[in-house]
Amino acid sequence: MTIIKNNTKIVKISWFGYCLLLKIMIIINMNKKNFGLILAGGQGTRFWPWSTENFPKQFLNIVGKEPLITQTYNRLKTFIPEENIYIVAEIRYLGLIMDAIPGFRQLNFITEPTPRNTAPSLILSNIYLSRINPEGNVLVVPSDHYIPDTEIYAAQMKDALEYADNKCVITCGIKPYIPHTGFGYIKFNKEKAEKLNKTNFHDLMEFKEKPEKAVAEKYLKEGNYYWNSGMFVYKLSYFKEFLGEYSPYYFIQYNELEKVFHYKLAFYELFSNIKPDSIDYALMEKLPEVKMFHAEFKWNDLGSWSTVYDLNSKDESKNVSCGKNNIFIDSNNSMIFSTLDKPIAALGVSNLAIIDTPNGTLVADMSQLERVKEIIQTMNKRCAQSDDEDDPGFPECD
Repeated sequence: MTIIKNNTKIVKISWFGYCLLLKIMIIINMNKKNFGLILAGGQGTRFWPWSTENFPKQFLNIVGKEPLITQTYNRLKTFIPEENIYIVAEIRYLGLIMDAIPGFRQLNFITEPTPRNTAPSLILSNIYLSRINPEGNVLVVPSDHYIPDTEIYAAQMKDALEYADNKCVITCGIKPYIPHTGFGYIKFNKEKAEKLNKTNFHDLMEFKEKPEKAVAEKYLKEGNYYWNSGMFVYKLSYFKEFLGEYSPYYFIQYNELEKVFHYKLAFYELFSNIKPDSIDYALMEKLPEVKMFHAEFKWNDLGSWSTVYDLNSKDESKNVSCGKNNIFIDSNNSMIFSTLDKPIAALGVSNLAIIDTPNGTLVADMSQLERVKEIIQTMNKRCAQSDDEDDPGFPECD
């Protein structure tokens, strides 16, 4: 039987058939060495109103002509065979993924029963990929980062995948150029490094939470604090060993999930009850065997609308216009972003962002764009409190 979703044909198979196909993949793919794993379950709440829960940020062309997940996949396939690139997300995003990546194989989709943050997601993925090749090395990347320097990126990631034969987890550090308070930081030993090809791998000393401005300024001056990019490289078998040594709760969950892997309902129920946590908190901050290399490529996590302003060209008054019919008069340091054809005008304003999409309109001071997530939280609270299903202010409220 087939179903149609988002104009994409999705073949529907039984759980038994799914497991049988996985066994066939194991036989065929035992020689596979390197995997790419794309985390595509994020809901992109900081890019409301364009990004929504049903059509989140990674499926939008926020920067460039292609959706962010398409750009991510295309980067990986320059140095990892396409049959070795996997995507983990909820099943509701499979249609969007197949629309964004023509030819993507359903067998390379790892179904996340429900969002539980990155620690459970990586445990699920590790179990899946280990059944293909437990000694394979994997590069884990978010689906929604902007990295224009594909050639440099590929060269460094190939070095990291090779270095991952050592018992460690490798992360990629981004050298800060401003005292940013929206990123976590990683402290590394800049005096000592192991070199593989052209990439230096440093001992990572400490993970740091998002700092206050004064602390971020201190990090910038000291020079051995980099931004945490959220990209990791490791050997599948070592990942499980590290959980056993440093994260006993998640090691138990890993083993329990392995036992019921072929029993769909039991597997889904167990996964759905796992404590949600990020892999940073669950494992990385406790792990001494972490290495870091400095990204030589340009990187932006596209964490808020302010990054769209930063990455786009500006007029003589430092305004950014994304759309067909935008007008600035006596305005400066502002941005208009519109996916609609209607004209939008900014008259005599400074430091103002206007975002207009069919899902809603956002007007905010440029300095407040990091707080857009609060709008979603407020809307959700109002939806929960309201019995009026026809409330025109919240069209996404079911």
